[in-house]
Amino acid sequence: MRTLPARLTLTSVLVVTLAACDNAGSALGFVDEKTGTVGVAVFLDRDGSRTLSAPDTVYRGARVALMLKGRSDTVRTEPTNAGGIVFFTGLPFGEYRVAVAPGSFGDSVQVAHVDITDIVISHFKDTVGVVIRLAYPELTVRQARAAAPGKRVFIRGVILAGVQTFRDTTSHLADSSGSIRLTETTLRGGLVGNAPGDSVSALGTISSRLGQPVLNRALVGRFGSRPPPLALIVNTAVAASAGSGAFDAGLIQIVGASITDTAFVSPDFKVTVNDGSGPLAIVLD
Repeated sequence: MRTLPARLTLTSVLVVTLAACDNAGSALGFVDEKTGTVGVAVFLDRDGSRTLSAPDTVYRGARVALMLKGRSDTVRTEPTNAGGIVFFTGLPFGEYRVAVAPGSFGDSVQVAHVDITDIVISHFKDTVGVVIRLAYPELTVRQARAAAPGKRVFIRGVILAGVQTFRDTTSHLADSSGSIRLTETTLRGGLVGNAPGDSVSALGTISSRLGQPVLNRALVGRFGSRPPPLALIVNTAVAASAGSGAFDAGLIQIVGASITDTAFVSPDFKVTVNDGSGPLAIVLD
């Protein structure tokens, strides 16, 4: 797999190469047959942006099948070249579609989007370019928390606590379905931290910590910023059980509690608080 050169998109490469293919042999003087060309470019969306961006790479060796539309008949199957592109030339007039063989790019990656699904060759020397985006599965937080350990996935959401907040590089992320911890977190683009409210995608592997699901070795890319999220106000008894697990990794606020005990537990500081509903142990990083 190869990173795209600066200022050069996969689409522009495909357009140029299709034009070169279309002009090949045009001055030979022979009578041309009624045929066309389909060029297919395949890239891996590495940052979950859903668009072609700097971290993405072209995908060499993906086996692309050209099929007749509405039928399972395969016209041809070819692997993408070093530039992530494959060409099907000399095609008779007709309607086609393309597909990528899943076994050619690994179990963790899937076809996320095909920009042209209806391919029509109807004019002399028609040339059609198709761009296929591969990506890791994109899950909601709720789906990620229920996913099998070891599965590599994307999660999109909002940061609750930045990676710089804790010494072990833990971060917290939430979407409308729930919240989850990101562990062994690193940031894309040279960022030194991420703020509550940042809109991000996180690529990582489903794992667990202290009996709760986490996204481990999370690689986080930021797409924008929002106002900091609001905390959910709960009592100390609910906080102690994380709402029976429903609020795990969530952002909460305790109001009106009193400190009943403190202790230094190297390298952290432990505080016990109670608002009358029950004790809550808080570990200060």
